[in-house]
Amino acid sequence: MADVTDSRGRRQYPQEFQVEAVRLADSVGINAAAARLGVPKATLGNWARRRRKVVEPGEVEATVGQSPRASGPIKRPVSELEAEIARLRRELASQKLDNEILRKGSGVLREGVAVKYAWIQEHGDSYPVARLCRLLGVSRSGYLQWRVRPPSARSLANADLDAQVAAVHAESSRTYGRPRIQRALQACGVRAGHERIRRSLQRQGLRCVYRRAYRVTTDSDHAHPVAPNTLERRFDGWRPDEAWVADITYVPTAEGWLYLACVLDLATRRIVGWSMSERLKAQLACDALRMAYWRRKPPPGLIAHSDRGSQYASREYRRALSDFRMRQSMSRRANCWDNAPMESFFKTLKVERVDRVRYATRAQARLDIVDWIEGFYNQRRLHSSIGYRTPTEFERKLMAA
Repeated sequence: MADVTDSRGRRQYPQEFQVEAVRLADSVGINAAAARLGVPKATLGNWARRRRKVVEPGEVEATVGQSPRASGPIKRPVSELEAEIARLRRELASQKLDNEILRKGSGVLREGVAVKYAWIQEHGDSYPVARLCRLLGVSRSGYLQWRVRPPSARSLANADLDAQVAAVHAESSRTYGRPRIQRALQACGVRAGHERIRRSLQRQGLRCVYRRAYRVTTDSDHAHPVAPNTLERRFDGWRPDEAWVADITYVPTAEGWLYLACVLDLATRRIVGWSMSERLKAQLACDALRMAYWRRKPPPGLIAHSDRGSQYASREYRRALSDFRMRQSMSRRANCWDNAPMESFFKTLKVERVDRVRYATRAQARLDIVDWIEGFYNQRRLHSSIGYRTPTEFERKLMAA
């Protein structure tokens, strides 16, 4: 905070600056403190005299061996054991406070002095400034001088970037890390390198949520015929509606499981079909396929890949593929990597939405999942495998080529 002047042109200093200046004077002397801070010695002397008459909020003037309410020493004798216990308690409380500060300020320990000063200013109302300066390895006099200087162009630019990074991070529901945040900012005309964004995330203590380990959910123990793996992990290089992948996942609700079947276009990573049901039947997979077909109307010969689950090997599903003139492809037994894009989508869905919500009803889960798929994933979520574009944006690019 910069100093101001009164009606007579005299400099006015913030109250916090005065308090810390007096504390510095108590440590190094009025002359040295005045020289470091650029404050007249007489002014600093007046501040010191006023402070001696007033106890600062949150401070206790009484010393060890004195009662906080009495001017004289405590009348009762204090044994050496009691004194040692009191000393250890003070040390423990002090260490706990240090640990708390270091835990909160861990993100700025390796940053420059200006970043540390800004962090101290933000937390100065909660902790003693002298302690913050000591733990972060900066001088209290330097911090006080920084407080009365106008902010630098760099600090203003960092503050502006911090606000933009925080906005993108929040809009993604805390799911975007450094690469996606950078791409999202670039789309808005903001140029910032990976390292600047990393420092911004670190300054603000922002982290993205992480994915859980993959769990096998496919029932491939059935007597239905199995199609060959004609896709053979060729996940890239397709045009829209040439190759789709499909799978089913489980969503927990207070009413029980809700089953979700999806169809994903490999060219654009767009979800082109989906269906939900409380029953894990072949009809679920068929309904998702029908939605995809009627929305996209693909040409004959499209490859429809899935795992070997009984729903995809069923007579009903194979009949639907035949009606739509599609070629069926299936993963090898117990090999989730043969359907990796679909597995990746479901893990993204779970981490970014499902695992963070407790659904009271299946109807609530349906609405939320549809909103995430159609409103966020297809339209706004940046996808790394298609150059950090959204599926709809990348589809427009492919169709225009």
